[in-house]
Amino acid sequence: MQQHDMNSYDSSTTGINVSEFIDGRPESRDWNYFLAHCKDAECLFRVDISSRDPASLRGLVNAIHQNPLVLERCLDPDTVSGVHTYDDMLALQLPFAEDWEASAHPKLTVFCLANTVVTVRIFTAARGGPDLQVRPAVPASRVTDVEGLLFSLLDTIIDRSSELTLLARRSVDQLETDLQQVTDEAEIGRRILYLKRSAAHFEMALEAKHRTLMALLSQDTGLLDLHRIREPLHDVVAHVEHSLRYIERAEDHLSELDRHFLLLMQDRTNNRLRILTIVSAIFMPLTLIAGIYGMNFHFMPELSWHYGYFAVLVLMLSLALGLIWYFYRKGWFR
Repeated sequence: MQQHDMNSYDSSTTGINVSEFIDGRPESRDWNYFLAHCKDAECLFRVDISSRDPASLRGLVNAIHQNPLVLERCLDPDTVSGVHTYDDMLALQLPFAEDWEASAHPKLTVFCLANTVVTVRIFTAARGGPDLQVRPAVPASRVTDVEGLLFSLLDTIIDRSSELTLLARRSVDQLETDLQQVTDEAEIGRRILYLKRSAAHFEMALEAKHRTLMALLSQDTGLLDLHRIREPLHDVVAHVEHSLRYIERAEDHLSELDRHFLLLMQDRTNNRLRILTIVSAIFMPLTLIAGIYGMNFHFMPELSWHYGYFAVLVLMLSLALGLIWYFYRKGWFR
């Protein structure tokens, strides 16, 4: 029964891509072929497992390594990113960002065995099937051993993070352009808040990648010959640090745009209040005159004057025009 669980999986929720590298070229294989030849020291495999159902990964992960800690760390979404060593395996965990605006980045677990590099990703149930087939590309020119596979994988992930960082900057630049002509104040406010939240989550994902890479650089293990890829890994770390500085500047820019937006909204509010003040100042004396002659006293001489109505209208119009001219001279209409 255990063997059946290890060899079978639900293809509707789980995707598996297996490649065997022969003379530096990837050849497509299936899961059963991998299980049959994974102990062969002459083989070199690259396996990518992605699933929407964590429970379906239990048999697959156990088929790779039966240490219960491996399964626990792999399936726990709250596991801290880092590097873990076992008897015959090195495991890395780091976020796998597909969209910089995502509120949560799926965790990527990497297993490095003697002749295999395995990646395991768990997606939310809302994700579609095609996303399960996406996996980092591995340049054939570097596929000679597990160390080369690992470096190519990490380099591809960090390159993707750099691309997402550029997309983040473009989104912030577009927001700055839209601020020049605000048509929907509520929408702009929501966009600023949304981008600030997305940038914060993306920065945390970058920091987790940086922490994992630094832990890998400090590893001293006989499982892998990390000295061969230590120098190029320093370049990968430098790219992460560059992306971190980039996203930090984007966050600072978003904060400045947020302050600018608040000042813009405050200025618009002040303009509206100024208009209301002008209108109120014009109608206050007119309302006073109308109130006086609206009183029902019996002895009001102006009420019996033949030209009284026209005189009051001329007085009210003169007051209104005079106040408008006064406010114009004071620059209230600018």
